[in-house]
This record gives sequence, C-alpha cells and structure tokens, in this order.
Amino acid sequence: MELRPLGFGEIFDRAVTLYVRNLVPFVTIVIAFVLPISILQYLLDLGSQPEFYAILQMLRHPTRGHAPHIPALFESPGQIVILIATLFLTYLLWPFALNAVAVGVAALYRNRPVVFRASYKIVLRRWLQIVGLILLDFVVALVWYVATVLLLVAVVVVAALLGKVSAAPMLWFWFGFFGAIVVFIVSIPLLAPLYVALTFSMYSVVIEERGVLESLSLGFARVFNRAEFWRAMLFAVAAGATVFGGSMMFGVLAIAAAFAHLPWLQAIIEGLARAVITPFAVVLLAVYYFDVRIRREGFDLEASLERLSATNIA
Repeated sequence: MELRPLGFGEIFDRAVTLYVRNLVPFVTIVIAFVLPISILQYLLDLGSQPEFYAILQMLRHPTRGHAPHIPALFESPGQIVILIATLFLTYLLWPFALNAVAVGVAALYRNRPVVFRASYKIVLRRWLQIVGLILLDFVVALVWYVATVLLLVAVVVVAALLGKVSAAPMLWFWFGFFGAIVVFIVSIPLLAPLYVALTFSMYSVVIEERGVLESLSLGFARVFNRAEFWRAMLFAVAAGATVFGGSMMFGVLAIAAAFAHLPWLQAIIEGLARAVITPFAVVLLAVYYFDVRIRREGFDLEASLERLSATNIA
C-alpha cells in the first residue's frame, strides 16, 4: 500500500476500505476485549431490569394515583461491584485491543494479512510498557480534570472577591458566571486532541517500541503543534460523530430489548455494537496516526513498518 500524505476525506475512505476488506480478522481481534466486557454488561443489564419494568409500568398506566417505585440505579452493592469491574477491565483491556488492531493495520500497509495470533504476539511482548502507559494516561487525565476544576473555581472566586469591593457586584457575578462557562466550553473540546495524543502514545509503545515517557512525549509532540492541533481536533470530532452515530443505532435496539425484558438480547446487541464499531474506530485512528507520521518522518515510517512486519512473520 502506498505511503503518502492523505487528505482529510482520504483518511476516512482508506479506513473504511481497510475495515470492510478485513472485517472478520479485525472483529476477531476485538472479541478478546468484547467478550469479558459483554459478560459483565449482561449482569448489569440483568440487575437493571426492575428499573426498566417500573418505568414501563409508569408509561403504560400514567393515570394511576401514585407513581410506581423506580429502583435507584446501582442501589445494590453487587451492581456497584460489577460496574467497577466493568470499568476496570475496559480501561485495562482496551489498550491491548487498540494496539492489536493497529498492528493489523501496519501489516496491511506492508501488503501482509491481518493475523490474530501475530498481532497479539507483538502487543503482549510490550505488556509491561502498555501497563505503565495506562497508569501514566490516568495521571494525565487526572491532571487535566483537576486543572479544569481549579480554573473554574479560580474564576468564580476572583469574581466573587472583586464583587465584594466593587460598586457593581452584579456585574462581577455575571463575569464569574460567564467566565466559568467559557472555561468549561474551552476545556471540553481539548479532550479530543488529548485523546488522540494519548492514543498515538500507545501506538508508539508497540509499533515503534519506544519507552513509556518517550512515547507520551512523542504523542503530544505529534498532536499539540501548530501544524496538527486543529486538524487533530477536527479529525477527533468527525470520528467521534461517526462512531456515536453507529452506536446510537445499536443503542436504540438495546433499549428496546431492555423494555422487552430480554437482558440476554440486550447484552448481545451491546456486544455486537462493540465488536463492529470498536475495530472501525481503531482502524480510523491508526490510519490517521500513520498519516501524521508519514508527514513528519517519511522514510523512517517505512523502515519501522518493515521491521514490524518482519517481526510479525517471525
């Protein structure tokens, strides 16, 4: 496959082409991530059935004198434990599936097939670095969250203090109010390029065989620069909208299954959504990652892909 800089539309076109032509191996790779999550999701769906039943009764009989009791979501300690286990496994397993699909895309870029065993062999060889980057990613996300909260609080506190000594306290009240809104509006879109940078860092650990700190630095350097920042944000928003649209279609079917008291069907639909949509999202991110690298590194990317493909065959 030709390695050249791609236009914005070409990135999506190539991702769709690679995904459709290799649907089965990509879905097979992701099943290792989807299956345990789907089992836990089934238990969550089973526990939420009383809530859906109560809501359904309320919709069927709106003229009753009193509304039926709607159980609180996750009011059971067991449900809370399952939820925590689901979130933990998702956060832990996702990077491995993410990298395995990306390794498959790298193989396609060198005109080689996507192989489940070979892809995970390369990924698992770097398991320690992946776990290290997972922990570091959590720290980065926590720092972003704390910084956003502190900035919000600072804007409100400063406005309140100035309002006390000002002749127009209401003016400073509105300044603090709208200032907090601006901080919130600005901080949310920054999550898009931040996610792309962290994903690129994860690819660097496996595909480039870099160290944890070096991978994180490279991820941010490739995204948070004058040439790529806005392009990365536009890509992340467009990719997110595409994935969200696909998820919504499955989500409607899953909700219908929940109201029909079919938690097993709900779990199957949700698992199918993950198995179909997740690999496409990763293929899309991988194509964009390789595009950014070919723009910055050129021949170095070809050499690293050839080395990775040789390892894949071995």
